[in-house]
Amino acid sequence: MEEKQFEVSFDMRNKFALQMLHVTLPSHFVDKINNFIDGKVENLDVIRQNSDSKYPPGIDLDIGLTEDNQDVKLLKSTLDTICGEYLRQIGHGDSHVDVFESWSILSYAGDYNPLHDHGVATPAGLSMILYLKVPECIRELPDPDDMSMNYWSNDNYGSIDGFTYFSWEHRNQDMLKKLYPVGEEYFKPKVGSLLVFPNWLKHAVMPFYGDGERRIISANANVIPPEMFDWKNKSDEERQQVINDLRSVKTKR
Repeated sequence: MEEKQFEVSFDMRNKFALQMLHVTLPSHFVDKINNFIDGKVENLDVIRQNSDSKYPPGIDLDIGLTEDNQDVKLLKSTLDTICGEYLRQIGHGDSHVDVFESWSILSYAGDYNPLHDHGVATPAGLSMILYLKVPECIRELPDPDDMSMNYWSNDNYGSIDGFTYFSWEHRNQDMLKKLYPVGEEYFKPKVGSLLVFPNWLKHAVMPFYGDGERRIISANANVIPPEMFDWKNKSDEERQQVINDLRSVKTKR
């Protein structure tokens, strides 16, 4: 019997467990924000001694997004716009977003941040990390994004120093061999990289050991869907009242 060749069409129907947006911001933007933060850090030794940081001995500096400062306004408008694009790309473009809090974490050798998530005042919310400074001891490490999908961190001591760890599903090696999708990621910090993700996503920061400062900005955003508040058909006064009410809700970082 003669064997015939034929064409088939196919597509992989991926079922996403997580959607994260990665944006690369220009160096002049990063420089502006770094200069603004530098202006707040007049004496590192005094701040380190008096900081109420949960990540000792790092420095946790609040960035008031309502400050009458051009650099702060630039930061907020940029984050608001990017969060709006994230929502549009995942099918929620009719929701309004308000980045309501932001802070900068300055980390040094031995500093770390344990596994945690962030709080918001709305049922859905977004969190984000912007990398502003990365020490050479972290920059020189291999990037997992450039490696095989089968990259393991077993026995690779020091290979993820200073990286951000994300975890959305518990997986072990046996489960991965059974074709379960991965449920975690180590992201290598890169100056100018901004990550936007759902606020429920658990993440942590690995300690690093070397000279230099690891600097980030973290922020949280409330997401206001149309069924919660009809943003399009409300007045500016009504909109501002909703924003103020949500911002007054105490949330966890």
